Amino acid sequence: MITIPASEFTIEELTDAYNRTRVDYIVPMPMTAVRLQEYIDTYDIDLTASCTVVDDEEDDHFIIGLGMLGVRGDRAWISRLGVVPYARRLGAGKELMYALIEETVKRQYKHLWLEVIKGNEPAHRLFKRLGFVETRELLVLRRPPGPLPPDVPCIKEGVEVYRLSLAEILDRLHMRRIRPNWLNETESYGHVTANLTGIQVVLPNNAGWGWAAYESNALQLKRLCIEAVEGDEVAVSTAVLYQVHKQAPTKDAVFENLPVDDPRWPAYQALGYFDSFYRIEMVKDMSVHQSIRPESRDGGQ
Repeated sequence: MITIPASEFTIEELTDAYNRTRVDYIVPMPMTAVRLQEYIDTYDIDLTASCTVVDDEEDDHFIIGLGMLGVRGDRAWISRLGVVPYARRLGAGKELMYALIEETVKRQYKHLWLEVIKGNEPAHRLFKRLGFVETRELLVLRRPPGPLPPDVPCIKEGVEVYRLSLAEILDRLHMRRIRPNWLNETESYGHVTANLTGIQVVLPNNAGWGWAAYESNALQLKRLCIEAVEGDEVAVSTAVLYQVHKQAPTKDAVFENLPVDDPRWPAYQALGYFDSFYRIEMVKDMSVHQSIRPESRDGGQ
């Protein structure tokens, strides 16, 4: 096995490799080349810092493992990490992680983040051995298309709804009280502005106000973030979500990586959202990093 920068391959080759690593994955996440390129653009993936593991016995550099590295300021983020089934027994996953950590050290990033699906014990154990520590559990939420529940416990009458400008949306996202996960950081929203929508919802009788921001396409609402600015957290959040889905009742809705203890979770539940699976967020403090590659290794060559 040898490691090669992901930038040495075409987007089609990377997509094929990614899908092969996911054939038996705990949560299937197939991608097309177009979707993978969108992912790279949205989450600031640096392909020169991202890594592949290839079978050096194959003449055409057959990819058996892939790991991508997102970069924002002095932070890095590991994503799309996967290894084809037979290569997991050969240590390809460790080789990928060694290479990604070494890239992080070389580029002097201060923190290295990742998420692992809850229940993927082999990966979870590997990350802990490599110095990553858990920060929180995250929910991946979904709401199927359909009418609003008739008994949603929120204020529906006398509510004022305003459309937000792009500048207002980004300003509100930047001012969020709870630290967002990488997927939902303001930088991510800033890369999808063509389809970004935001509304501000004001409740009557000075009951409070809040806002929502989301990416909307023909079939789906993605990254549906809400925030209660004034008033009861759950009541305002529920009213904001109600107005979003009142405007788009036929669209599927997804929000990834909501902290399990987030006070807005009951509002999502009231509107019919459910948790499809959990992730565990982890971080490695690179200021205390020590070499983790065994002495007998020579860089994977």
